[in-house]
Amino acid sequence: MSYVKGRMLNNRLAAPYIEARCDFKSRLSSLTLSNDWFSGKAAHWLGVFDAYGLAAAPTLKAFEIGSWEGLSSFFILHTLPNARLTSVDTWEVADEHRAGATATDGVLSRIKATFDANLSAYHDRLTKYKGTSFSFFNDNTVRNAFDLIYVDGSHHCDDVIVDAIKCFGMLKVGGLMSFDDYLWKYYPRAIENPAAAINAFLKLKKGDYKIVRLYSQLIVEEHLTGIDRTGLAPRSDRTGQM
Repeated sequence: MSYVKGRMLNNRLAAPYIEARCDFKSRLSSLTLSNDWFSGKAAHWLGVFDAYGLAAAPTLKAFEIGSWEGLSSFFILHTLPNARLTSVDTWEVADEHRAGATATDGVLSRIKATFDANLSAYHDRLTKYKGTSFSFFNDNTVRNAFDLIYVDGSHHCDDVIVDAIKCFGMLKVGGLMSFDDYLWKYYPRAIENPAAAINAFLKLKKGDYKIVRLYSQLIVEEHLTGIDRTGLAPRSDRTGQM
């Protein structure tokens, strides 16, 4: 029931941004794309960006797990002119690609080159990390650093729960984190799909976030009060927050 109510509310909130979404889609002709899994969600994102004043932020640090051909990366860097984005991806075959349903061998063989070409106009605001999210977390100790995080990597629940916990630790208080494919179904056992991990994350971090949007994606705001889990000062005393 909460999901259904959320869909109804979010569709109304996204409605004023349909024209802006269409404008964004018109710009995609300059990109090389085998699939468009993102632009249908752009109106929701634009509404959230507007509500949180992200486009007007003087500086913005964004982080993304799962970039594929760079459509979501392009959207973030195009829409948020002062954003700097870190993109993490293997640019290799995922479970769903092995089934042959979403990508041909030709697409997979040039996936990183396609990403590079699509993001060439924003190379000065983009940092790429080629590898798994696990290897990124092992190589980088980052806490409370990002204003915006998009989790769209491996969709197996074991990977999603790790990405969720680790990314939440990298998110600033007041920052936004979006999970893609909340109700995505690929694995035969329901518990292996993203919703199982995301629901577990929501239970584990109850009280530490506020749900901002709930539709095919879930967007939360880190909403800690008082002293946060790293022992930093209360939010009202901290600098660099949104």
